[in-house]
Amino acid sequence: MAHTKTSDTKAQSIISVESADSENCEKQEQKNLIPKPPCPSHGPSQSPLLDHELQNPRAKEILLVLSKGLNDLSDDKKCTQCTVQEISTALTGHVRDIKTAKQNGEWSKKERKTLKAEIKSIFKPVKKDIKVLWKEGR
Repeated sequence: MAHTKTSDTKAQSIISVESADSENCEKQEQKNLIPKPPCPSHGPSQSPLLDHELQNPRAKEILLVLSKGLNDLSDDKKCTQCTVQEISTALTGHVRDIKTAKQNGEWSKKERKTLKAEIKSIFKPVKKDIKVLWKEGR
């Protein structure tokens, strides 16, 4: 079997095809994500990037694990310690995946800032309510 050398132009064309394929895959992936309908109380989503991330298969998987874990905690027949360990393992793995994605540049700096701001704005009222309850309990 003879080996032939390829020119730089041929290698460049291959690279451009690969990058075009990855762009097409990303566009197709975005089409598969269905935007949430507006909330009757709040109107259109104030956290579109977070909504998009939660539609990601990895996020859906962790949400299902958490949901199952919470159901198991309320079940008298399930071991609480085992359930908490399963939830902890799932959360730790997901946080590790998020950290890796952040380091590998899956999100731009602007996306990271936007996502952080969306999460803060969603949980700010929750944090406020919890603080009030905590102070009342003293």
